[in-house]
Amino acid sequence: MNRNFENIPLDEDTLILLSSKMKFGELDCVFQAWIYDQIQGNSLIFYDEDLVSKTDEDLKNWILKESEIVQDKSIRKMTISRNFEEHPFVFVNFDFQEVA
Repeated sequence: MNRNFENIPLDEDTLILLSSKMKFGELDCVFQAWIYDQIQGNSLIFYDEDLVSKTDEDLKNWILKESEIVQDKSIRKMTISRNFEEHPFVFVNFDFQEVA
């Protein structure tokens, strides 16, 4: 792992349960499990420059095809967040569950 993921933005209302650097294919990324607004979910966080050739749909399909990390295999239940003006990260969010 040679990428620095120390400046990942965090919403002040989000509780991070787990954050771990990992490889997804050949790319460095971070896996996070979190709770926000009584929803528990997971994210894979990549650098946007590593994904310039992938559309949101391409990215979702690639993750579903290449990983067992996503439990809910419905592509409609995955979200992608890209905010190039504020930070260099792409968030792929999945496996949402309501928590009490």
